[in-house]
Amino acid sequence: MTASRHMAGLALAAVPPGAIFLGQTWLVATGQTDAILSLAKYGGLLGLVFFAFDGSSGLIPAMLRLRHSDAAVRTAYLVYRAGVAALLGATLPLLWHFAPEDTAALLPFLAIALLLRFSVLDTDLDRRGLQHWAMLLQNGWMLPLCLGAALSGDITAEMAGHAALWSTAILAAAHVLLVRADRFSAKADFGPALMEIVTIMGAQGIGQLYGRAVLFVLGASFSGPLPALIIYAKQAFNAAGLLVTYLRRVELARHRTSMGLSLTGQAAVALVAGILVALAAPGLGVSHGLVLVVIAWQSLEKLSSTGIYAFQLQGRHRLALAGLVNVCVLGVAGLALALAQASPLVFVAFETLGYGAVLLLWLQANQDSHAPKAGGRP
Repeated sequence: MTASRHMAGLALAAVPPGAIFLGQTWLVATGQTDAILSLAKYGGLLGLVFFAFDGSSGLIPAMLRLRHSDAAVRTAYLVYRAGVAALLGATLPLLWHFAPEDTAALLPFLAIALLLRFSVLDTDLDRRGLQHWAMLLQNGWMLPLCLGAALSGDITAEMAGHAALWSTAILAAAHVLLVRADRFSAKADFGPALMEIVTIMGAQGIGQLYGRAVLFVLGASFSGPLPALIIYAKQAFNAAGLLVTYLRRVELARHRTSMGLSLTGQAAVALVAGILVALAAPGLGVSHGLVLVVIAWQSLEKLSSTGIYAFQLQGRHRLALAGLVNVCVLGVAGLALALAQASPLVFVAFETLGYGAVLLLWLQANQDSHAPKAGGRP
């Protein structure tokens, strides 16, 4: 695939999150505070449900195929999604107690949407070289949600339900028309593959909860130009994550374990994010030194996330989880001290230590794997 095709694929994959960004920008510019809150509420809810249920179905199955058969991966995902569906069902009484109207309005739409997504694997589109379409369709619910917020000035539970259902119907229809008609054995030994799915999703779930909590606490507890730049930088650099995921899916579709393409793409999008942060700083009145600190902090985050992904790619999930937990523990400790001292830079410093620890862990693990064995040649 040429560089121009990669750029076109990146652009298509970025349409849904780009719509969220543009929608929020429009709502902020026009002062539609109710729509901002409802978009965050229902967008966060649908994002969380689909993240858990889909199980990062484009990237993780491609990683698993390096070690497991197609039949094992597909069967493991069906069992995983059945478990997630049972877990979501178990939370219904609690949701009904705290938000009966929203739950009653959303439940019929979400139930049908999850049923349609049950046997859908984006990796089927990946195997046809359609990673960009897979990511666009999987996240397509963001488009009508943003359009509804911009046009009506508010989002109801029913509107969110329609966005979830009809976008999923298009996703399912695309799979019916495009996927390969492969047959998989129901007798596949799916246990090891299922354990990997649960392990990777558990680690990603921790990261998702941590990232959302950090943004909420920073936004709710601090004010002023520096905290605003810190939050903006974190969101700008995190937006690169989806684009890097696309490039990783391209790599894995070719059964390659090298990360040359995704590392190059990550460097490019990090450079763009750094430029955006630098351009935003003068308007906020933040000094050049602090801008460099913020950019370096987020650049280290991207490097550490690559280290964690490399561990997962190699099947070294304990090391990946150890690195992620280390970042979360140091980040939470830094956030607590930052609140006590009313200085968000304390949080930045502690989280930077966490990212540095992940990189040291990665370097140490790779030194150990390349070290000559006892009795072998030097």
